[in-house]
Amino acid sequence: MKHQIVVVVLTCLTAAAGRRVQSMPSAGCPDLAIPFELNRQFGSILIEVQVNRHPAWLLVDTGSSHTVLSADLLEINPLFLKRATVRVKGSGLTGTAGWATATIDLGTIQWANRKVLVTKDFREISRSLQQRVDGILGEDVLNEFTSVVIDFKNHRLILRR
Repeated sequence: MKHQIVVVVLTCLTAAAGRRVQSMPSAGCPDLAIPFELNRQFGSILIEVQVNRHPAWLLVDTGSSHTVLSADLLEINPLFLKRATVRVKGSGLTGTAGWATATIDLGTIQWANRKVLVTKDFREISRSLQQRVDGILGEDVLNEFTSVVIDFKNHRLILRR
């Protein structure tokens, strides 16, 4: 097979979770294609997004239950965060995290006041990947789409509604 495409199908839980997605086009609109970088060290997928109007690099982690952002990125003192008491799975990131809200722009979609986990920093992950990482885009965002296609040939993350 000349072109390899990996498809990850995720359940759409938007209505059940009561999440409010702003600027989310209605069904029938074209797929959203997000360019990504493939990390040379580990083959990890990183996408550039805007968080509170600041550029940020997020590691795409379909196994991470929550989106996690750096306190530095959000300009939040981690000591003032409401401590998270959730069972978290994925990425192997460990440490103390708290809840906060952020506005996340991903392509043409914007989530205003999105509830995210926040941790002290991503310096260790950035060092390991030898690339800046500001957070993890987790299953909580990805499952708002009917499917996620990773197009390795064209370096695009295709989000289907």
